Amino acid sequence: MAIAVGHFHDVEPPDVRGRHCRLHSVAQLDSPLLDRDNHREHSDAGGGAGHTGLSPRRRSQSSPCFTTVAAPAGGADHRPPPESSGKMPRVEVVAGRHARGVRELIAEAAAAIASGTRLVPAQGGLGGALLLTGSRAGEHVAVIKPLGDDTAAAGYESKAVLREVAAFLLDHGGFASVEPTALIKISRPVAAPMTTTTTVASIQRFVAHEYDAGELGPSRFSVASVHRVGILDVRLLNIDRHAGNILVKNPPSSSRMQQPLDLVPIDHGLCLPEQLDDPYFEWLHWPQSSLPFSDDELAYVASLDAFMDAETLRAELPALEEPAIRILMLCTIFLKRAAAAGLCLADIGDMMTREFTAQEEEGLSTFEALCKDAHDAVHPPSLLPCPPPDGDGVGEGTATSSSGGRKHVSFGDLSVAEWEAFLERFEQLLPAALDAKKRAASP
Repeated sequence: MAIAVGHFHDVEPPDVRGRHCRLHSVAQLDSPLLDRDNHREHSDAGGGAGHTGLSPRRRSQSSPCFTTVAAPAGGADHRPPPESSGKMPRVEVVAGRHARGVRELIAEAAAAIASGTRLVPAQGGLGGALLLTGSRAGEHVAVIKPLGDDTAAAGYESKAVLREVAAFLLDHGGFASVEPTALIKISRPVAAPMTTTTTVASIQRFVAHEYDAGELGPSRFSVASVHRVGILDVRLLNIDRHAGNILVKNPPSSSRMQQPLDLVPIDHGLCLPEQLDDPYFEWLHWPQSSLPFSDDELAYVASLDAFMDAETLRAELPALEEPAIRILMLCTIFLKRAAAAGLCLADIGDMMTREFTAQEEEGLSTFEALCKDAHDAVHPPSLLPCPPPDGDGVGEGTATSSSGGRKHVSFGDLSVAEWEAFLERFEQLLPAALDAKKRAASP
């Protein structure tokens, strides 16, 4: 259930004068932080349970934007215990501490938490998202998405939260306007001696907006914004880019009504799957996607370094599985080669998207077919292990799995040498496929 976080209105807020929230950064994410539920942390306790992989869910599982909240039923009192009311919460930055805008975001969020908050159920939405309210009425500071949710499959929320942070870390220079995002741990004192309640979550700066992309026609959107969101989605193999998670940024009050509007992408919990999947790109058939990339956009794409990005994710988010990181590398290489060959965003997205056959069954996309050919060249199908019985789409050491007669390609089974050989073979096969797409797209 989606939750909104606001101030206490029925009790006096704690006196925060002369105090400060302790901001502490740690180098990497350890496995106890990925426990599905919030846990209690004792001063003499150590270790913790491990984490599980992500099972991609339906597209409706992503959290839409929250614009209104409802009061708690029955006027529930969320007053802190008397023994802990004089103690301050502690906010630790787990990942993303050096990224742009994160330090300022954490400072604002810590001040809001220190001033006293209560949980208020939101009117809609899935994914356990929270709104953190600022000091001024109606002002929202951040969106917080905790790991724990009783309605979620074990491990799903934790992996989704990691992907939220990964999308921000990969949006170099704010090219696609992903708002500052970090992985944090919030520790609150409770009544029991030497005990705290700990919540691990992603935190992202709230985007002031009035509409999402589904509430306005795409003709209102700037070409640059559509291209930049699309470039990000291609790199991340986003399987959930629907209109509800593309926000329309509020224009300046002095601007004209018909000025092109800029977009802000949110909800990246279903990007970077652990095996190839069918992406969903809302922008695929928008007219802006069929326009050529600008010189600045081509320069940005050319500057992307798939291998450096992979190292960034391994350092900042070590719990993110290697197959997901390899998906990023592969899609970045594909984007760079396709853009350099002169394909537009719509052509690139079309090559990555599956089509329905006459029997209404999904076939492999052009991109998937290339990857399967390259994979089979370095890891012949006869040597593959049997597919998992559940066919849930999560590749844990499995190269391909069958689901309804369709092959799913994963890269978790490839050694480092085989992965390098795969990339080499993929780049050998790619030029012919790009040329064929250009010829098919020509009038």
